[in-house]
Amino acid sequence: MRFVVNTRLISAVPPEQLPSIMERFAEWREQHRDRTESFEFYAGGGGGFMVIDVPDEVELNSMMSEYPFMPYLEVDIHPIIDGDTGLEQWWQVMRQMLGNNSS
Repeated sequence: MRFVVNTRLISAVPPEQLPSIMERFAEWREQHRDRTESFEFYAGGGGGFMVIDVPDEVELNSMMSEYPFMPYLEVDIHPIIDGDTGLEQWWQVMRQMLGNNSS
């Protein structure tokens, strides 16, 4: 399953904790690199997003529970599908609503 994980900083990291959190963050990134299709920061700081591909929400929860910045973030997680697949599904729904079942 693929998920987009949006993060936004909601409280400042205490300066004395920042070096150790950054070190753990770099380790977390390396540990989960193979599951992360996209890993981005928002320009100007304050957050970013990732596209994560894991077998299920249980593994995603485990992965995110280890995220070092979690206490300082607001996190939104959404399951996603391929855009072309989603578009085709919407076309099918529209055709059914209009009574035209032909492809």
